Amino acid sequence: MSRMNFRYLVPIFFMAVILLTGLSVFAAPLDNFTATMVSSGMEMPMAKMGTKSRVENPGMKGLVTISLADAKKTIMMNSVTKTYFEQPVQTQERTPDVHDPDMVLDKKKVGTDTIDGHPCIKYDTVFYRKSKPEEKHKATIWEAQDLSNFTIQTEVAVPANPDHKGSGGKMIMKFKDIRLGAATASMFEVPKDYKKVNSVPEVMGIGGMGNMNEMMKKMQKGQRPPKP
Repeated sequence: MSRMNFRYLVPIFFMAVILLTGLSVFAAPLDNFTATMVSSGMEMPMAKMGTKSRVENPGMKGLVTISLADAKKTIMMNSVTKTYFEQPVQTQERTPDVHDPDMVLDKKKVGTDTIDGHPCIKYDTVFYRKSKPEEKHKATIWEAQDLSNFTIQTEVAVPANPDHKGSGGKMIMKFKDIRLGAATASMFEVPKDYKKVNSVPEVMGIGGMGNMNEMMKKMQKGQRPPKP
């Protein structure tokens, strides 16, 4: 696995965290569910309960990120090494939220579709903050009618990075194995026998690029990101 592919994996994982915690941008917020998010060939088990969310890293077994919006912090923990690291939420101000009075959401029905057997309504959306109307974001979403209008698929335009030739395009994130009401409080808690450490690398067990490359070799088959 090349260094570029590792750099590709990390943003996808944290984009999943942001989309999960900000899922209410696209539809009425669902208070409790578990699901698997699929994007770029990677599968990320996740859960949401109220303002708490949890995402499992697809590239390293046992690595989990928990977001606690009310406590304004995130927790990264490793069930293999039984370690965890806490830090203040860095992106909360940027994370769109339908309940934010500064948020504007325009949603237009453009058709119907069926995804994994779920009848859906397809919408084109534009969302932005009143304080920053020039920063408009576009997405196409599919709301599953048999799952309380759960946003089962999201297609977002990704701006090109001038430093990487061929970057940009569309990112599609899809949910499967959706179970409404299946999340439990213990999913968002650090077990009592875990040791608190001082940095993310300590949780990941990374001491250098050699260890990082070894970690990437352990990725499950079929979950590698496409070549840039």
